[in-house]
Amino acid sequence: MDEPQPYHPRCVYLTCKSMQVFGEEFEQAPEYQAGMDELTCSRTFRGWGPDSKKVSLAACSDPERGCFAEFVEFDPPPAAQ
Repeated sequence: MDEPQPYHPRCVYLTCKSMQVFGEEFEQAPEYQAGMDELTCSRTFRGWGPDSKKVSLAACSDPERGCFAEFVEFDPPPAAQ
């Protein structure tokens, strides 16, 4: 059985193709693992954030970064009956 992974905050503005295709399982995507997926900030649409610092999973998981806004995944609402 897989052990639960510890929670790591991530900026809501951090994005890449694997996140769009695989959702929260993006780190398992072959492109991401091979380092071929380019992370971008959806506020600047570039490889750096509004603070002019480089975009990366580590850098964009730091709540101390001035432009950080935490990603929160919501459970879908229950189906109507």
